[in-house]
Amino acid sequence: MCGRISQYRDPQRYAEHLGLTDPLMLFDAADRRPGYNLAPGTHPLAIYPDETLRAIHWGYRPAWACEQHLPQTINARADTAPTARYFEQLWKTGRVLVPADGWFEWRVEAVPAGSSRDDPAQTNAKTRQPYFVHLKKDEPMYLAALSSVRGAEPQTEGMGFVIVTSSADAGLIDVHDRRPLAFAPDAARRWLDPALPSDELEQLARAGGLPAARFRWHRVSHEVDRTLNDEPGLIEALQ
Repeated sequence: MCGRISQYRDPQRYAEHLGLTDPLMLFDAADRRPGYNLAPGTHPLAIYPDETLRAIHWGYRPAWACEQHLPQTINARADTAPTARYFEQLWKTGRVLVPADGWFEWRVEAVPAGSSRDDPAQTNAKTRQPYFVHLKKDEPMYLAALSSVRGAEPQTEGMGFVIVTSSADAGLIDVHDRRPLAFAPDAARRWLDPALPSDELEQLARAGGLPAARFRWHRVSHEVDRTLNDEPGLIEALQ
C-alpha cells in the first residue's frame, strides 16, 4: 500500500518536468508549504488532464458507500480497480497524477544493539523501521491516482483521491507485495489521456511503472511515524 508521501518541490517544477504546456495552479499558493510527510486526510496537489493543479483530499468514499457507512479508502489496486464498484467509473474518467518526491515504507526489523529502543530483557526485540524511497536521479515521480473531484465544485464528504498500487518488483525494499504505481513523465502523460484505449491503459498499469532499478532507499528517523511531524529532516538518512 501507499500511506505516506513527500511532495516538497515547487509546484511549477512538477509542471515543467512533466512537460505541461499551459499549467494552471488552482490552489492558494499562500497556504502551500513543502510537504515531507503527507498522510491520508491531508490535501496534496494533484494534476488533472486539463493541466490544472489542485489541492485534493487524500481519501475517497463514494456516495453509496457513505450511506452504508462503509470505510474510506486511500489506495486502489491496479489489477482490480477497473471492475471494482468503488473505482470502476473513476478508472475510466477520473485518472489524475499525484506528483511526489518519494514515499515511505515500514519494515519490521531487529532493534539495533545499543539503540535507545533496545530492551535488554528482550533479546529478540523488533521495531517497525521507516524507509524513504526515492529516485536515484533527484527527480520527481508521478503517482497514478483516481479522483472524484471535478471542476471547481466544493469537495464534500467522501470526495477525494486514491493512489493506485501495483505489485512490488523484487528488490524494492521487499516490505510489502504492493507499491505505488509511479510513472516517468512520458508514461504519466499517457495515464492522463482520457482517450487512451482500454487495452493500452491496462498495459500501462501493468508494465508502464518505473522499475525497482530506478529507485534507492534509506532508513529514516522514527519521527516520521507521527503524522504531525513535517520537516526536511524526516527524509534524511540515519547515520
